[in-house]
Amino acid sequence: MPKPETVIRASCVLALAALALIVWSMVDPRPIPVILAMSVGQILGTLSFAAFLVVVARDLRAAQRKQGASAQSPPP
Repeated sequence: MPKPETVIRASCVLALAALALIVWSMVDPRPIPVILAMSVGQILGTLSFAAFLVVVARDLRAAQRKQGASAQSPPP
């Protein structure tokens, strides 16, 4: 498993690439930039969001496990 920081950085890069495609389609409204923004930009944005959600879910699961382990251990 990659480190969460690495996944978040990759997520940010994907989001910035998607944003660049969207801005390009707004600056140059010919059909090809618009089609690229609507297809490739959406794929990159969705992958970025999915990567972020994976990191959040793993973090929440780890916190729940830690909380469950501390609740099951007898007090000192």
